[in-house]
Amino acid sequence: MKLFQLTAFGIGAAIVARLFPRRIRWILLLAVSALFYGSRSLNGLPFILLATLLTWVCGLVIERIEQNGKLTQTEKQQMTGEMRREHKRRIRQKKNTAVGITLGLMFLMLALFKYADQVFMLAGQSPIGFLLPLGISFYTFQSAGYLLDVAGGKIKAERSLPRFALFVCYFPQLIQGPIGRYGHLAPQLESPEDLTLDRFVRGFFLVLWGLIKKMVIADRTLPFLSAVFDAQPGTYGGQLSLLALLLYAVQQYCDFSGGIDLVIGISEWLGISLMPNFKRPYFAVNLADFWRRWHITLGSWMRDYVFYPFALSRPVARLSKGLGKYPSLARTLPAALGNLLVFFLVGLWHGATSNYILWGLYNGLILAVSALLEPFYKRHPLPANPAMHGFRILRTFIVVNIGWLFDRCASGGAAFSMLGTILTGWRPGEFTLDRLNELGLPWADRLVLICACLLLFLISLLQEKGIDIRKYLMRRYPVRVIMLLLGICTVLIFGIWGSGFNEASFIYLKF
Repeated sequence: MKLFQLTAFGIGAAIVARLFPRRIRWILLLAVSALFYGSRSLNGLPFILLATLLTWVCGLVIERIEQNGKLTQTEKQQMTGEMRREHKRRIRQKKNTAVGITLGLMFLMLALFKYADQVFMLAGQSPIGFLLPLGISFYTFQSAGYLLDVAGGKIKAERSLPRFALFVCYFPQLIQGPIGRYGHLAPQLESPEDLTLDRFVRGFFLVLWGLIKKMVIADRTLPFLSAVFDAQPGTYGGQLSLLALLLYAVQQYCDFSGGIDLVIGISEWLGISLMPNFKRPYFAVNLADFWRRWHITLGSWMRDYVFYPFALSRPVARLSKGLGKYPSLARTLPAALGNLLVFFLVGLWHGATSNYILWGLYNGLILAVSALLEPFYKRHPLPANPAMHGFRILRTFIVVNIGWLFDRCASGGAAFSMLGTILTGWRPGEFTLDRLNELGLPWADRLVLICACLLLFLISLLQEKGIDIRKYLMRRYPVRVIMLLLGICTVLIFGIWGSGFNEASFIYLKF
């Protein structure tokens, strides 16, 4: 995905959309989104169309079941309480059947593309070589959320297929999210805001910041990260392995959040406000706080459609009730088991390999233990002072980075090996400037990375303190112009013509 092509596409779409009346602008957005998807993933077009049609039809079927199952006042009076409960049970069962079949087909399609090759290789067969359709994970989750909200009575089913198709294929969010909710997106898509100069400049600041994070920081670390992580375990000592892990934490954040900033800024040009997906996760004070700040829309999706339904399910309630002698455990066990399930599924979504499964279980287990120990923490709270706050942030950063080893290494065994190297395998004399040069991190790139990371830290710190940087810049015309020019120059000079530059696809495109 060429970043400037995406940005130019967004600018062109915004300008053309401004020429259309607001009431029909959604038609242009649908046409532009279809053009974008077809030009980027023509082979994937049948699958997004199939997912759109399945979800739309099922939503109407659910609504029809609900309408046909409504009882008149006379019918209610003629039925006993038990008969009314049985009637509700049958209606619920019909809706659940429709939802189950549709979600089963959609997630089966997703699993086929994501895991078929791995299954064939485990069976000793040659992989088929399926190409993952663009955005299949994100539009599958988004469509599933819509369907579950319709079934739960939270929203009405969309009766217009073209309008629903726009909700599914709206092009900025197809690349790597955020995962939208129908109740938030649909009203905006129906009548987008007009593009004004202030709106364009405000969105342009976010686009520039996303390009800086992606092109100046994230892509610049790739040669070094590939050299260290893709080598045989034990090739490099603890110092270089630790540096690679820290740089991967930076790359992972700047690549993903930079892409999100880019698409949110482009969407602002189109008059649509997408949901935030990051909130300075490396300032988190515990792992639960981290996952409330990282990939926020996936976390909220898992919370609403997996965690709560599982934790409040009858089997879990019966298990919790059976622990009546241990009230603290009975209260916290549902949350602990729910976290294990959620992160097992998140790990599996990343990939059906040992490293991703272990990564999911690692996070889920820590969150499960934290949930079980919550009564203890409430009785013995940590001191509330700046030093302790800093310690909690550092502790969380270390815990998260151990998890990143499993996310980046090719296997669980390689991750454990690298962790052992970081802890015990330091080699005197290995960490030299010449060695860094050989591994794809020359002095010019090191200088750019240090300066860019300091800028990233400063801006994140100001935002953490509640300062709206874009709002501040928009109020001060001279400063706004200077910062726009500096941002453009930074991207053009250090993003494109910087030493060793190599534009790479977004990490989450492969998911």
